[in-house]
Amino acid sequence: MRTQLAAFRADKRGNFGILSAIMAVPLVMSAGLALDLSTISRTRAELQSAMDAAALAVAREGKDISDAQAKDIADRFLDDNFNPAYTKLSVVRDGTAFKVTADTKANLAFGALFGYDDWDVGAASTADLAYADYEIALVLDTTGSMAGGKLQSMKDAVIGMIETMELQVKHEENLKFAMVPFATYVNVGAGFGPSFDKDGKQVKGTGAAWLDLEGKATMPQSELDTGASRFQLYNNFGVAWPGCVETRYGKTYATDDTAADVGNPETLFVPAFAIDEPDKGFSNSYLKSSAKPNVKTKDEQEKRWAKYGVKVDASGKPEKGGLLNELLVPITELLFGKGKAKKIRYDGTDGKGPDNGCDVQPISPLNSDYDTLVKKVKSLQANGTTNIMEGVAWGLRVLSPGEPFTETMSAKHDVERVMVVLTDGSNVFGNSGNALGSSYSSFGYLVDGRLGITGGGAGATNALMNERTLAACTNAKEQGITVYTIRLEEPNVATGEMLKQCATDEAHYFDVPSRKQLDDAFAKIGERIVKVRLAS
Repeated sequence: MRTQLAAFRADKRGNFGILSAIMAVPLVMSAGLALDLSTISRTRAELQSAMDAAALAVAREGKDISDAQAKDIADRFLDDNFNPAYTKLSVVRDGTAFKVTADTKANLAFGALFGYDDWDVGAASTADLAYADYEIALVLDTTGSMAGGKLQSMKDAVIGMIETMELQVKHEENLKFAMVPFATYVNVGAGFGPSFDKDGKQVKGTGAAWLDLEGKATMPQSELDTGASRFQLYNNFGVAWPGCVETRYGKTYATDDTAADVGNPETLFVPAFAIDEPDKGFSNSYLKSSAKPNVKTKDEQEKRWAKYGVKVDASGKPEKGGLLNELLVPITELLFGKGKAKKIRYDGTDGKGPDNGCDVQPISPLNSDYDTLVKKVKSLQANGTTNIMEGVAWGLRVLSPGEPFTETMSAKHDVERVMVVLTDGSNVFGNSGNALGSSYSSFGYLVDGRLGITGGGAGATNALMNERTLAACTNAKEQGITVYTIRLEEPNVATGEMLKQCATDEAHYFDVPSRKQLDDAFAKIGERIVKVRLAS
């Protein structure tokens, strides 16, 4: 017996098992503790992330949000972004900053061994608007296809964005909007035109220097020529220039913001002037005349200019800058004009005349008069065809320092410059089978070749206009302008791809298949524009 006990004491084979059993307890407890610590850490991180989202959402609503609204928004964001139930949610306002705090409990797997079934976890987040200067150009399609529900939906969405951002940004001087309605043309504003004296002559020194005041710009055109001011021709008819301009000639000037220079007439902006088209087969014949466009003989030149009351010299060039020559006015006008002709009488019914097609609302330059801007949005009308390129080019110009529009502060300090482009259609040139190849547009007529071709179908002109539109978008983006594009109820694949490429990136492109979704698109754009930062 004594021998057996001694052998048992000397036997080492079971020591490892005993030690392992003894050590297993702290090892398991350590593993459990690590697991619970990981759960606590994960819960805190998830709660913090949800709190950050809630704080940003509350701050983004702006300074005029009520405490109850702030609490409701924080509640909804925590419900959407955090699974465990939370308690003691609070939202505290400090000026424009909002601090959101909440507590929750992390369930413990092994904490019961130490008397804990769960662990209190808290998180807090403060967000504030990072105030900056925002300049936003709203480039809006007001073509005929927008008539009705689409136009109203666009108005509502744009007004909603303006009003929401007005609440978000503390000072008016920090937020400016410009509006660039576009259709066949863009209207820069009739107020930039020159004045006329009592004899009907254009007064030198009046009118914006960036406009072609003297008819110096050289470009292919079917009837008018250099040497006569189109403003003077308007006055010869007793018609006020409504404010529309043609596209500058050449790919570069057409799509960029090169400063207008009288020494380089191609950089000037030419007032749109719808010529008197031939009497048969054309839509804008408003004078009785046998004159033929694009026939360069001196006889035809004389006939063409005579229609507008202008005398030509021996070479067929207009005299006196296009001033009305009363001897060229028909005898009927002399009789009915009490012996002295003052204006050319013409049939201006049905919208025919030199101002034909210029029925788009003028540009609203950058400003902080939100009430007036909202009124202008409400007054938008739908007319004309789609010329997206011209809209984007002028969107760039209203956001660029220097004339034509000088309201931007970007030359003096950093400004968040944004362009929002909305269209419901594809670029349209207005091709037709008549001798001019198209209706009159900002590019003149198709036969003028200003788009790069003198003939061809709608597919060819659409492709070239898309190319120019992308060039204008590229010019804007290269100047640091953020570009958002919206395609509204337009199924054309090429247009969608062009607008996607026009945008700063694919995330800045919104394909809106239904007008009912426009509010959401503009709301999302507004949220992205206004910078909100986490303060803690």
